Amino acid sequence: MKKSSFDPGTYLFPVPSVMVSVADSSGNKNILTIAWVGTVNSKPPMIGIAVRPERYSYDFITQTKEFVVNIPDENLTWEADYCGSISGRKVNKFKKTGLTPKSGDCVKAPLLAEAPINLECLVQNIIELGSHHFIIGEVKKAHIAEKMLDQNGKPDVLKGKLITFGGKGYYNTNEYIFKRGDAIK
Repeated sequence: MKKSSFDPGTYLFPVPSVMVSVADSSGNKNILTIAWVGTVNSKPPMIGIAVRPERYSYDFITQTKEFVVNIPDENLTWEADYCGSISGRKVNKFKKTGLTPKSGDCVKAPLLAEAPINLECLVQNIIELGSHHFIIGEVKKAHIAEKMLDQNGKPDVLKGKLITFGGKGYYNTNEYIFKRGDAIK
């Protein structure tokens, strides 16, 4: 396979596209769409999100030490793009998008009622890396829409048409290509 060389960069794609919802100590709410997110630990379950410290939501997270990772499906693509393209300093994203803030069980940051998956997180660590700070949150509670569960009540990613981001746009995750573990059978 012939390849071209490039200067160092972040060429990891596709990546998840998630909507992080936050609230400050006064109850102000915001939504930040990010693609630099991933699982960093399983016991206890932890997620890491990379956020620029100058972002409006960054201060909310560092002040309250909590956030919610909302995983959108293809029905929320416009909202995800909007919330990642404009600052909450300029506009109330809940009003502009019509998204519904919902109370969680463990954090004061709102869940997005329309998102099929909500992960309530408490900040465990913040690592200053450079342009971004890596915020590690322990997942304290997961909420998954029943439409995303299989016949045994387990999450099934294909039922959600969740979105990913790939440089120039958004894609859904609705095509199954290989079962985990089949390579060693």
